[in-house]
Amino acid sequence: MKSKPVIGITAGEAKNKYYPNAPKMYGQQYTYIEAIERAGGVPLILPIVQDETVMRQLFDLCGGILLAGGNDINPASYHAILSPHTKHIHQERDDQELKFATWAVAEDKPLLAICRGMQMLNIAQGGTLYQDIPTELPGAEVHEIPDEQSADREHQLVHRLALEPNSKLMAAVETASIQTNAYHHQAIKTLGEALVVTSRTPDGVIESVEMPDRQFAIGVQSHPESLEADIEPQWRKLFAAFVAAAKANRS
Repeated sequence: MKSKPVIGITAGEAKNKYYPNAPKMYGQQYTYIEAIERAGGVPLILPIVQDETVMRQLFDLCGGILLAGGNDINPASYHAILSPHTKHIHQERDDQELKFATWAVAEDKPLLAICRGMQMLNIAQGGTLYQDIPTELPGAEVHEIPDEQSADREHQLVHRLALEPNSKLMAAVETASIQTNAYHHQAIKTLGEALVVTSRTPDGVIESVEMPDRQFAIGVQSHPESLEADIEPQWRKLFAAFVAAAKANRS
């Protein structure tokens, strides 16, 4: 039996609500793990480390890299002044994921970048972000469901995206139109080098990007890993295409 490709999923910092004085933990939501497993990959949570040689060995273990969602990125990464709306910066995570994104692009390793991950890919390519959509784009649609409505927000379909014809994303999901959720308050401002936009919401906010000259480098602003099981199954094809690219890359 042929082995399945290992997909590295970047970790975030988590707190133990039952033991608030316990040491910090690194992990990621189970939805990423299940989406990769369903797609035929071997999910591997990549811990946040500071030794670059260790980072590199973790990167080399993987046939593909999934830059996952999470906290806001330090705006110093794109030469901007910190906004009071930017939340929960984790510099060590930023540093590691910036390296992972840079290495993946340079070496053409399959890369799927989700929410924060898409923003990190954009920054790695020299782009910038809006630090807070409501204050910087006051006419924008709702992109972050309010707290009082957020109990099941990852499963709420908020936008319908029209995908660019002939894009790698459209080819992966095999449809020209797809529904998605929305829980982000930051977004791409200036597009990074070699990235192209493959969908926007009607207010102009960028919802997906890709690199046409790479075998698989796709970013989505939403969280398809929370939808692909049964809410919007078309997203499952994105994970299948990603894992297939990682398997081909390893061959």
